[in-house]
Amino acid sequence: MEQFVNVALDLLVYFLTGVVISWYYYSVKGKALPGGFWGGTVIGIIGAVILTWLFGTWFIELLSWLMNPKQIYEDVYLRVNLIAAILGALLFVATLNRINHDQDRKRRG
Repeated sequence: MEQFVNVALDLLVYFLTGVVISWYYYSVKGKALPGGFWGGTVIGIIGAVILTWLFGTWFIELLSWLMNPKQIYEDVYLRVNLIAAILGALLFVATLNRINHDQDRKRRG
């Protein structure tokens, strides 16, 4: 019975993920999805299942490694949360790009 409940919860999460992402693209962003809202939902569910299967536990282990301190030398530790650092840098550079109206760089020559 417990295994049935776990599988049912997994399927519910995949379904809700597909619905929410499809709703966001179809209703909020106004994107034309092949098959409309329900076509987007099916593709969202498929994407959620495939990426969950591909990432598995190694992705969680990678995130844990990136977030925890790492020993560099005997008593020297890198105490920076690398995920926060990368996301912060990406966010601020993306914001700078938007402030600059997403202009393309001028090529020299």
